Amino acid sequence: MFNNLIVRFMTITLSSSQLTELQNCLAQLNKILGLSSFKTDSSHSRTLPAFAPKCKRAARRITNATFTYRWLSSCPQRITILYQHLLRAQWIAQNTSPEDFASVFSGIEATARIKWTGTNPQLAYLIRVMTERNYISTPKATGKWTCVYNHFVGQNNRPLPKLNSLHVPQKSAKAIEQLADLLNPNT
Repeated sequence: MFNNLIVRFMTITLSSSQLTELQNCLAQLNKILGLSSFKTDSSHSRTLPAFAPKCKRAARRITNATFTYRWLSSCPQRITILYQHLLRAQWIAQNTSPEDFASVFSGIEATARIKWTGTNPQLAYLIRVMTERNYISTPKATGKWTCVYNHFVGQNNRPLPKLNSLHVPQKSAKAIEQLADLLNPNT
């Protein structure tokens, strides 16, 4: 379809007033489209429009905000039970202290970091199930993934990859749902 397309370039000379008017029109178009403003071409004295927005990787927000366990005041031992099961399953590092683990679900700002040794989809699904069932919640200005990225690390203490788009781990989905149900005092 495009094989037979011939494009001809023409050289057009513009007066300074025409160039200024063209720049103003392009600036308005960029403003309407939400694109960045003009970039200067160092080899020429004229300016060129920026037609594509700069692609920036979104920086992860740093926060000490933590999850709030729904039944923290009436059944705080449920967090400890979850901690023990995750240790047995070897999904968190053996040197994780119960205090650090509990602080991540206390609703009070904390700097605790939990080393996740399970798979990333397992962690993502566990957090997703616990939040969907309203066992845990996050502060209003903080998302669940922000809390996860700030309090869980992967192997070699590396930050975890994007978790919100991971698939449900089919082999361990039932076990994860049972682990999440450990937080529910009505079960």
